[in-house]
Amino acid sequence: MKDKLNIKSSIAHKDNVLPPGQRKLFLIVSFVEGAAVMIIELLGAKIVAPFYGTSMYVWASVLGVTLIALSCGYFIGGNVSNKYKDKSPLFSVLAVGAILTIIAPRIAPAIMMATADFGVRIGSLISVSIYLLPPIFCMGMVSPIIIQLINQSQENSGQTAGTIYAISTVGGILATFLAGFVLIPELGIRTTATFTGAVLIVISAIGMLSHKQKTQAVLTFGLFVFSVPFVYSKPTSDPAITIQYQSSGILGEWAVVDHKGFAKDGRQVNTRQLLLNGIDQTFTNVGIQPFSVWRYPHKVTALAGIKPAKSKALLLGMGGGSIAYNLIKLGFELDIVELDERIPFIAEQWFGYDPTSANLTIDDARHYIRNTAKKYDVVILDIVNGEVQPSHMFTQEGLRELKAALNEDALVIVNFQGQLDTEDPRLSLAPRSVIKTFESIGYKMFAVKNESKSISADLLIYGTPGSLNIKEALSQNLRYNELLPNDSFSATDYAPITGYELGDVDVMTDDKPNLELLNTPTVLNWRKNKIEYTVNGLIKKGVPIY
Repeated sequence: MKDKLNIKSSIAHKDNVLPPGQRKLFLIVSFVEGAAVMIIELLGAKIVAPFYGTSMYVWASVLGVTLIALSCGYFIGGNVSNKYKDKSPLFSVLAVGAILTIIAPRIAPAIMMATADFGVRIGSLISVSIYLLPPIFCMGMVSPIIIQLINQSQENSGQTAGTIYAISTVGGILATFLAGFVLIPELGIRTTATFTGAVLIVISAIGMLSHKQKTQAVLTFGLFVFSVPFVYSKPTSDPAITIQYQSSGILGEWAVVDHKGFAKDGRQVNTRQLLLNGIDQTFTNVGIQPFSVWRYPHKVTALAGIKPAKSKALLLGMGGGSIAYNLIKLGFELDIVELDERIPFIAEQWFGYDPTSANLTIDDARHYIRNTAKKYDVVILDIVNGEVQPSHMFTQEGLRELKAALNEDALVIVNFQGQLDTEDPRLSLAPRSVIKTFESIGYKMFAVKNESKSISADLLIYGTPGSLNIKEALSQNLRYNELLPNDSFSATDYAPITGYELGDVDVMTDDKPNLELLNTPTVLNWRKNKIEYTVNGLIKKGVPIY
């Protein structure tokens, strides 16, 4: 009797043995699913950036929603795998996730417009939940279903689960590098999403056909064919606005936008903007670029001009090249450090930058400062990722490294977002902390309002680590006024703001680089104003934001 039971058990086990081809297919699906999760997450962050920015609130929304989607997917996928053992929905779930991935970039702008009134924190969370959660939820369902399918034919479920999650993780690791270094920078957001969805569609169709699910395979292919034209369809755009360039990459979404308009005297004037994640970085008129129509680049340059021609200047952050252009006109021996390798191409192609006029290095600003053997007479920090300034540049350690690259009588100029002459102490926390951190290691710093009408409340923070008498230098006729007579500057323009106290604000360190937290009120106000421009000035006029 016992032998008969063993024979029956053996026969049943053979009937449940998974064919080698099916096992390989499931492992491939696991790898692709892990890769898709990371690509979709990166796409989610890039999609939201031109509208809501890249502040920690936005990243918290993206990461939090991703984890919620995966946890829900794991739970529901486990229940579904037990309920539908004979007719597994694995490949249908994969196909639905593929379609949702493909259409996410197309539907996201409308979603973000609808949530604009909720502000950055709530608006970004709701938006990401709508377009990012569903495709990642589908991907989360995949692994539990695969584990159940493989475990029907073997007893070592722990080994199966470990193998599936390991393969999925390897796929995610490789896809992170592929998407971050190649796909998104080279193909853009929409094409990367379409490519990812297409791979998922192919895998799901192969799986459906291998399980004799021909109807589902045909339906899946039909949805794919329908979704691609939908994603790439473009609404009728305002003829007065032209997108000259768009690209996604290390810092976010760059765009060069031309606007046709008229001056007060009736002359046609075409303006050109360089936008990073929807925030203006350079603003000029077509035909005179990179000469800025903003005042702050000229104010920065005029201040730098207290140093004589042939002085060594370092510009950290290039943008469209307006400040670089002015510095070169003043005769500085200029080095430029820019993190994003797309910027030199953008500046040369659309803003008239001459690549032979300065030494340009693609590098992180602090990494460059730490490793350079040069000593500079002027250093200008004009670095910002959209509305967020890199905190690692303004810690004690970072500023000490900067000091080591300066001559004793050097001039340091920082273009900064924040306020000092305000009754709301929250708005002054960040600039007071920056000044206090500078002064804690021997700099003598001052601050002046940059542009009185700026919605970002720009400040010009300037000073010296040593013996430079800035007040006396400003009392002389500034070289800028003679060489670049676009505007006239005097000591009055740089009269330091008074009446504020550094008080008990933090001195920033590498262990506590809390600049973004301190500057939250200013950042949120800046982004709020730019959301209005993005909605009314671009999206409603049919202009794509990525």
